[in-house]
Amino acid sequence: MKKNAARHIDQWNLLLHALLVLWGAAIVVKLIYVQFIDGNHYRQLAQRYIRTVKIKAGRGNIFTHDDKLLAVSVTKYDIYFDAVAPVDKVFYGEIDALARSLARYTSKPASEWKRKLTEARKKGRRYVAIAKGLTLQDYEKFKKFPVFKHGQFKGGFITEIRTMREYPFGGMLRRTIGVASNGRKYGLEGAYDKILTGTDGERLMQKIGGGTWKPVNNFNEKEPVPGKDLVSTIDMRFQDIAYHALLTQLMNYRADHGTVVIMETATGKIRAMVNLGRTSGGHYFEKINYAVAERYEPGSIFKAFTFLTLLEDGYIKPGDKIHLESSRWKYLDRIISDAHTFHNIDYTMEEAFAHSSNIATVQLTDKYYARHPKKYVQGLEQLGIDKKTGIRLTGEAEPVFPHPGDKTWKGYKLGMMSFGYGVELTPLQILTAYNSIANGGKRLRPLLAESVKEGLKTVETFKPEVTDASVADPENLAIIRRFMRKVVTGGTARNVNSPYVEIAGKTGTTQTEYWTGNTQYIASFAGFFPYEKPLYSMIVVIHKPDKSIGYYGNTVAGTVFREIAEQIMGFTPDTIQMALNEK
Repeated sequence: MKKNAARHIDQWNLLLHALLVLWGAAIVVKLIYVQFIDGNHYRQLAQRYIRTVKIKAGRGNIFTHDDKLLAVSVTKYDIYFDAVAPVDKVFYGEIDALARSLARYTSKPASEWKRKLTEARKKGRRYVAIAKGLTLQDYEKFKKFPVFKHGQFKGGFITEIRTMREYPFGGMLRRTIGVASNGRKYGLEGAYDKILTGTDGERLMQKIGGGTWKPVNNFNEKEPVPGKDLVSTIDMRFQDIAYHALLTQLMNYRADHGTVVIMETATGKIRAMVNLGRTSGGHYFEKINYAVAERYEPGSIFKAFTFLTLLEDGYIKPGDKIHLESSRWKYLDRIISDAHTFHNIDYTMEEAFAHSSNIATVQLTDKYYARHPKKYVQGLEQLGIDKKTGIRLTGEAEPVFPHPGDKTWKGYKLGMMSFGYGVELTPLQILTAYNSIANGGKRLRPLLAESVKEGLKTVETFKPEVTDASVADPENLAIIRRFMRKVVTGGTARNVNSPYVEIAGKTGTTQTEYWTGNTQYIASFAGFFPYEKPLYSMIVVIHKPDKSIGYYGNTVAGTVFREIAEQIMGFTPDTIQMALNEK
C-alpha cells in the first residue's frame, strides 16, 4: 500500500515537473517569438504611446565687436495642466486660489479660469494649455501657484521648454546676420552654423487622449547643450552712423536701393555693412545683401585700377600731360564724352584722374594697350579684381571680367573697360581693391568674424588673412593715393572735402538700363580716410536715384561718405559747432 502511494507521488511529481518544464519552454518560445517575430509589432505599438523627442539646443549668440548682441537664443517656457493628476483634496481645496493667481497674469478673469479647469477635470483632459512663451522670471512665478506647486504628478504642472532666436536691433543687419533654418543658410548664421549649433537634448513623451503628447517626466533625459558664441567684426557705432546716413540719402533722392561698407584698412575687418532696398510702399529695409551679391558696372571708380596699371607698366608719370581737343571724341564706332564741355585742354595725369576724364582714360589705354590688350587685363588681374574676395558668406557674386580672346570680346571693350563699363563687380570686391591701395599694397580677405567664445572664454580667434602681400609697387600706390586726394581737394568731389578729416577717393556716375531707352544711374564713391594714415576704407553705392533730384556720384554718394567719415572720427554736428564757437 505504502509502495503504491509512494509510486503515485513520484508520478505526480514527474508530471508536475514535466508541466513546469513545458510551461517554461512555452514562455521561452513566446519570448523568442515576441522578440524576433512579433518584436517590431510591439515596438511600433509602444512607440505609439511612448517616444523620445529631441529638444532643440539653443544656438550660440552673435555679438558685435563692441560687445552688443546681434542675435540671441532666448529660452521660453510653455505651461500645460494635467487636470486628472491632482487628488481631490489638492484640486478642489486650491482651485479658487489658482484661478485668482492665473487671472493676475492673463486676460481671463478668475471665474473663467475656475470654470475652464473644473470642466477639464470632469472631462479627463490631461494637457490643458495655460500659458506660452513665458520668460524664466514669469515661469518661476507660475511654478509656485496653488495646485501647480505640487509638481507634475501631484499638481499636474507640465513644462515644455523651447528656444527662440531674437534680434535686439530688429531689421538692422538682417541680411548680414542671416539665417540657418528650413534649408536656408546665408549670412553669419549660415557661414558659422557649425559653431553656433549646439547638441540637442532628449525627452520622453507620452501619448494621451486626442492625439496629444505630454512629457513623461518634468525633467529631460538628456539636457541640450547650447552652441558657442560668435563675435563679429561689426562695430555698432559705425553701423548706426552708416545706417542712418544711407537711409536719409535714399529717402532724400527717392533711390531704389543702396549699400555702405566700412573696412578697417590694416586688417580687412568689416566694421559696418548696410544694405537697404525700397519696398512697394516706399519704405526701406534689408532686402538683399547688395554689398556681397549684386554686381554692377562700376564706372569711373574703376579708373583708379586703370591708372595704377598704366603706372605699373611704366607708361605714364604723374607730371605727364595729355592734350584733349574736345569733350566728345570718337573711339572706333563709339562716342566717348566727358561730363564738362571744353575745347583744347591740357591735363596732367593727376588732373585727368581728378577731373575723371573718360576721354583721357580711353585715349591712354588705347595708345598703350590696343595692340596688347592682354597686358592691360593682366595688370588689372594683379590687383585681384577678377576674383571673388573669398569672404566667408554664401552668395558672393562672381565678377564679370572680359578677357581678350573670349567669344564676347570686341575691340571697343578695351576702352570701355578702362572707365568701368563691360566689367561687373560687387561693392565689396571694389572696396577690397581700394583697401589694398590704402594700406600700401596688401590684399586682405574681408573678415566678418573675430572670435568664438564659450561663456567668457575665447576658444578661437580669426586672424586677418593676406591673400597677396603686394599688389603693386609702393611708390605707384602712393601716387594713386595722391591722385585720389586731389579728386577731393580740386577735382570732381570738392564738395566731399572736409575741414575735419582728410578724405581721399574717387567718384563714379554709372549709366544703367541704357539699353531700355530709359537710362538710370548708379552713384558711387569709394575711398579711405584719414589721407595721411588711412584707418578705414569705405564704399557708398546708391542705385537709381530720382533723376529730377540728382544722380552724380559726388552729390548722391560722396556726401554720405563725408558724413560717415566725419562722425566716425568724432565730428558730429554738435562737436563741429563747438569747435566753430571756440574759434
